[in-house]
Amino acid sequence: MSNLQNHLDAFADKRLPFPDLVGAVQNLVAGDISSSSGFMTTLSDARDRGVLNDDQLHELLTSVIDADNIDVTAAVKTTDHLSTQSFPSTLVTGGQAVVGTGSVIKDRFELERLIGSGGMGVVYKATDRIKVEAKDREPYVAIKVLNEDFKMHPEAFISLQRECSKAQKLAHPNIATVYDFDRTGGMAYMTMELLQGQPLNEYFATQLPDTGLAFDDAWPIIRGLALALGHAHKNRIVHSDFKPGNAYICDGGEVKVLDFGIARAVKNPGQADTTMFDAGSLGALTPTYASPEMLEGEPPDPRDDIYGLGVVSYILLSSTHPYERHPANLARALELKPKPIAALTKGQNTALAHALEFEREGRTPDIDTFLAELEGEGSVEKRLRFQSRLLVVLSVGFAVMCALVIYLLLR
Repeated sequence: MSNLQNHLDAFADKRLPFPDLVGAVQNLVAGDISSSSGFMTTLSDARDRGVLNDDQLHELLTSVIDADNIDVTAAVKTTDHLSTQSFPSTLVTGGQAVVGTGSVIKDRFELERLIGSGGMGVVYKATDRIKVEAKDREPYVAIKVLNEDFKMHPEAFISLQRECSKAQKLAHPNIATVYDFDRTGGMAYMTMELLQGQPLNEYFATQLPDTGLAFDDAWPIIRGLALALGHAHKNRIVHSDFKPGNAYICDGGEVKVLDFGIARAVKNPGQADTTMFDAGSLGALTPTYASPEMLEGEPPDPRDDIYGLGVVSYILLSSTHPYERHPANLARALELKPKPIAALTKGQNTALAHALEFEREGRTPDIDTFLAELEGEGSVEKRLRFQSRLLVVLSVGFAVMCALVIYLLLR
């Protein structure tokens, strides 16, 4: 990146006009396409230092995207094409290469089959050719290809890349591992752990009983989801698009949360990082699980995740949405309230209502409080502790009674 930095220094010193800087950036990317992500980060850092203004950064990032267009090979035509997007590429006549089953990204990741889709893009099972070469027994990864709208927002890549770098540090048994976030051929993509099992939204559609799960059956799922979110919050990361489609029940019973750092970039107080992007503008938010504040475009907050967790927990325990699937702002305007779930205790219903408050100030403040309130007196753990204490009391009582009987018989 030294050549790019030299050009930026010359521009800052007024030795290089801006049009010449644009041309220099285009030439640098054309000569080293593999470093385009690094070029974009360097340009964003220059904006943060005041060397570039927002309009100049946008034009330069767009020029990088225009120059970087040759690292995706075309897919063999299959029915998967109907649910994927097209990205610019010079490899196909007419300027379009369809990314789908059979595509190879950066001469490394071969897309095997489509395994999911959503507002942000599509997810594929992919073979990592480097793992194959290393004779890895599990050479597969999941690749999320973000949708074409990101071409219209080049700043999004920088913001999401920085958030992804934070998500890579979220080592936790209830969080899917993120490997990398990159872009090529005009598209952005994320590589992550390939999970074996079922997304929670599919579980809702195919296996959730009409009356919901009993609390003892739902509790391990709710607790796993909550622990994932709580770990992220302690590391200053807010999911901001928590929903059943971003949760997974693995074949071994483990529960995992996906897509930390992808939904919205989070700015922490006092951080120098000023690159901001709201993926809600691309339809990334899911209205039935989003808090009112998210729908109104306010900065992300851990209590947004708690609202989403409250909705998911309510559905698990009742099979119904607490607000009849209305977005939170509409439910608030209609003055809707969650109906108590008959199978729960009063305290547990209160805990759910606390998490589903429309205003942040009245909502459950953190994950630890949510778990403590919902656990209540009806959980397996609490009952086991109570039963253990009761057994001790009964044992002591029985021993005292036996001693008293023996004493009376020996008098």
